Amino acid sequence: MKKLSLLTIIGFMFIIGCDNINNDSDVNLDDPELQALAEGLNADIGLSKSSDDAFKDALNRHGKDGKHRRDPGFLWNVAAEMQESLTQEEKDKMFEWMDANSVAFLHAPERKDHRGPKGDKGGIDIRLMMTVMDTDQQEAFKNIMDSYRSQMDEVMRAMKDGSKDEATAKAEIEALELAMKNEIDSLLTDEQKDRINRLQADMKQNRDDAFQAERDAMVTALEMTTEQEASLAEINQKHEDAVKALFEEMKNAGDSSDRKEFEDRIKDLNVTRNNELELLFSDKQLEVVKVHASLVMMFSKHCDGKKDGRWGDSDGKDDSRKD
Repeated sequence: MKKLSLLTIIGFMFIIGCDNINNDSDVNLDDPELQALAEGLNADIGLSKSSDDAFKDALNRHGKDGKHRRDPGFLWNVAAEMQESLTQEEKDKMFEWMDANSVAFLHAPERKDHRGPKGDKGGIDIRLMMTVMDTDQQEAFKNIMDSYRSQMDEVMRAMKDGSKDEATAKAEIEALELAMKNEIDSLLTDEQKDRINRLQADMKQNRDDAFQAERDAMVTALEMTTEQEASLAEINQKHEDAVKALFEEMKNAGDSSDRKEFEDRIKDLNVTRNNELELLFSDKQLEVVKVHASLVMMFSKHCDGKKDGRWGDSDGKDDSRKD
């Protein structure tokens, strides 16, 4: 038998090597949550094999530590990579539902003022209360909550039927809330109060850290300039003020408020904000923003138990992957 030439051997090796590469190209996700997200994206818009593998690879690298330890900004990192990996057709499908429904395509991370049970206007953190109370205290706590809830409901009914004006009802509700907080506070020992304060401080620090991590990831993913950061803050504040004003207007309208009108006006505010963002960002930045918004919505749908139909699609399109 003649010996195989060196070129023939190299040829065989090349063919075998390519087959192995192709066989190994499927990226597996050990995290069920991320696997659900990957499958959901594929089902919603249909991905080429290369895009599907790139998406799973990005999820593996940026979200691999599990939902309780995952970087708060990991979807920004994934979005920045997918803006370059997805085809234009895939991105158009991803953005189609958002554009058609006037969805706000940038939910910038914002700090929220979470006040504790002794804050000036804060509510009662029931979860924290229950962790430090013994069985007897928990029972007393539930009884206090039930009692004051009934009293507040009675005041609200009186306001609705016209036997009590709004200003009086509001004053009575505030007095009941204060009395309830004082009564609950009397249940706790000084040691328990200190423990609650420490837990609240830890939770606030964790929220602040998560906020900063997500915001840093956004700035990095978009390669934002200092001027853009300042402009985005102004746009966000203006939008937030407008939404709050609209909520207040609809609240004051009471039963006469029109839900459809409210939804339409919210969409109008979203469109206004989206238009301002389109002027603020470059085309590439805007695509990263919209990919991120799409992933956030898909994550909520596919990873939070919301499996009721496709994102923006109820007609059951074929979810098979394209070649």
